[in-house]
Amino acid sequence: MNEAHAMSSPIPDRDTDYDFIISGYGPAGATLANLLGQRGWRVAVIDQFEAVFDKPRAITADQEVMRVFQEIGLADAINASSSPHPGTDFVGLDGQVIKRFYPAPPPNQLAWEPTWMFVQPELEATLRKGVARFANVTELLGHQLVRHSHSDNCVRVDLRCLSDQRDFSITGGYLLACEGANSAVRQREQARVEDLAFDEWWIVVDMWIRGPVELPERCVQYCRPSRPGTYIVGPDNLRRWEMKILPGEDPQDFMRDPGKVMQALASFVDTTHLELCRIAVYRFHAVVVDDWRFGRVFLLGDSAHQMPPFLGQGLCAAVRDAANLAWKIDAVERQGLSSRLLDTYGQERKKHVRTIVGHAKSFGLIIGELDEAAARQRDQELGNLLRSGQAETVRQKFIPGLETGLLARHADGSPYAGAGDLFVQPWVAQGTDWVRLDDRMPPGFWIATTPGAPAHIWSERPDWQRLGGRTVVIANDASADSGAGADGVLRVRERDGLFTHWLQQYSGMAVLVRPDHYVYGVARNVQDLDALVTRIAAELLEAAPLPAMA
Repeated sequence: MNEAHAMSSPIPDRDTDYDFIISGYGPAGATLANLLGQRGWRVAVIDQFEAVFDKPRAITADQEVMRVFQEIGLADAINASSSPHPGTDFVGLDGQVIKRFYPAPPPNQLAWEPTWMFVQPELEATLRKGVARFANVTELLGHQLVRHSHSDNCVRVDLRCLSDQRDFSITGGYLLACEGANSAVRQREQARVEDLAFDEWWIVVDMWIRGPVELPERCVQYCRPSRPGTYIVGPDNLRRWEMKILPGEDPQDFMRDPGKVMQALASFVDTTHLELCRIAVYRFHAVVVDDWRFGRVFLLGDSAHQMPPFLGQGLCAAVRDAANLAWKIDAVERQGLSSRLLDTYGQERKKHVRTIVGHAKSFGLIIGELDEAAARQRDQELGNLLRSGQAETVRQKFIPGLETGLLARHADGSPYAGAGDLFVQPWVAQGTDWVRLDDRMPPGFWIATTPGAPAHIWSERPDWQRLGGRTVVIANDASADSGAGADGVLRVRERDGLFTHWLQQYSGMAVLVRPDHYVYGVARNVQDLDALVTRIAAELLEAAPLPAMA
């Protein structure tokens, strides 16, 4: 993010120690600390561990995540150590390809690799370096959250310093729990957890390539009943194998005996020139909490959901949680927008996560089939779909947009065109260079239009100004690229016609975009856009805010 995008408006006075307390400093907590830190809020981050866990865990993320990292000014650093996802082959009983995923074809809709590979310790270290930029963020590492309580006005957190066993308390406006699957905050709030009916034990082995070894160039799902498994091409020389623990096998045996793990791995690859990085035994399961908010307490990341890894969406979901909540809680507290906006966090994220879990489960069932007769029937059916061209081969098609929450709907309840889609990010001119659109637009609500629309009308509307909304005209014509005008409208030229094409598919004239880059709705004419602005202003400006913090 450009320095010009940093938030600088005054922060309301607080009688609490901090505006926000984040419990947990994994990817969700670190992303959230960056998002809130750059907005000027006083943030405390708590974690019982002082250092980043030094072994890879998550290994895959998507373009939406990189766009969030772009917002916090860290995308270039993270992208430099990542690599594009090579695609995935599903291999059946006889070694034939029965299903295939390819990367999404260009142009890249968000101006980043559709799916990319990374080493999690490196990514987390970069996120923490980002947090270090903000003097308003305090790291309380090596501290354990002992208990918490909250009222209408604030939260209180009791901490224990693990180095000297000293107990003390801090107060904040909100508690944001990013503590992982064993979240103490979730347990104390007695959040009901819904089991989404997937429960399997798997072995995960990370290896470094240290010599000549014959390996597939693409990721592979080995759909064989004798031992279902996954091969993942990580960045540089990191490779991962995941192997299903079969009925009758004891997961504890694999935990106790690395030799047993290596024996299983030998059925997939010659390990002669591979160096062991990590062995872990995981219970792959699918759960999601019913309630994501308890007054001034919110659940994020694995504290709110866990999913099978077969779509590589666990870390993505955590970062989406952080991005969704950060702008909403900032808008409520800084701009005084309706507190009802905070309820849309759980509405939107729960539905989105459940849909992705459903897709991940379906792929897990394909891969993990243990009955040979059923596996042969699967191979035939999926192979026929692939050969006939009826199979979906673009992985991103299984990542949904938003279906609920802050989205424009007509009087009959049907959604506006484009509502819930991720807005595209074209490359646009800046002087003699090409930059990504978000780098020219500060965070907030946008109206994006084509040339010829009376863009200045909405820039002058008091309700649009009250929302902090901005207007951008995106053109293909170089003569229309004039930068920010006296009317408050930014005019830019795009390189590849991405926005123009995207808008044409909806027969649209303009689009209203939320601060997290999800589309509120597409307008086909001036009247439509007037209605969209009126509708979102009514949703966000007319209800009373939360009680003021004491």
